[in-house]
Amino acid sequence: MIATSPFQETEEGTFRVLHVDDESEFTELVTAFLQREDDRFEIAQATSASNGLDKLSEQAFDCVISDYDMPSCNGIEFLKKVRAEYPDLPFILFTGKGTEEIASDAISAGATDYLQKQLCTDCYTVLANTVSNAIEHYQSIQAVKQRDQRLREVIKRVTDAIVEVDSNWRFTLVNHQAEELYEMDEEYLLGRDFWEVFSEALNTRFEEEYRQIMDTREPTSFVEYFCQLDGWFNIEAYPADNGGIAFYFTELSKPLADTPATD
Repeated sequence: MIATSPFQETEEGTFRVLHVDDESEFTELVTAFLQREDDRFEIAQATSASNGLDKLSEQAFDCVISDYDMPSCNGIEFLKKVRAEYPDLPFILFTGKGTEEIASDAISAGATDYLQKQLCTDCYTVLANTVSNAIEHYQSIQAVKQRDQRLREVIKRVTDAIVEVDSNWRFTLVNHQAEELYEMDEEYLLGRDFWEVFSEALNTRFEEEYRQIMDTREPTSFVEYFCQLDGWFNIEAYPADNGGIAFYFTELSKPLADTPATD
């Protein structure tokens, strides 16, 4: 089972890094250089892949730095184990084994980056920049995922039916109210082509309005009868961030034109 992302558990403003290398003196050196380069770094050390996996299960980290040549489990094997549990966690292979084959294997196995150990202080500056950039990118992605998840939870609870499709007209979101009106589950609809599911919308005002939004990226609203669902609907439609469009709609008991006016 894939482990929960550790992003939420790390302290804001710090870069929690796990450095795995069987040479403890070297990890002490790297720790000193990294913290001198950037005071946001908090480095934990592990002397083997198994020890590193234990630490990952015990606390949250923003990045892993690992050597390649370690007893029992080399850096690529360790990387694969990490990826099985933490598919998005930045992983930097930092090793003296500088071959193109190892570099290729590392990237193929999902390493964020590959750096060679060198006998100069500049390599630690490069390492610090590589790690901080990877962490900042990782944290921004995790923040977007959390925001999207919170937004989806809000959407699930609103009273309007809400549907989103991507730029290829495939369903990407269907809230509970839309499921009830459609009499179809989100699980069934996700990934399906809107025009295949609602073929009777073709050559109607629905198709005209929706394709215009897709082309112009301008929102619209209208009231229309839809024969496939046998009802009148008040619809607001907007361009969505994914390049597609979002529909907000409610079913009307009768068309608005038949509703008595009020003073």
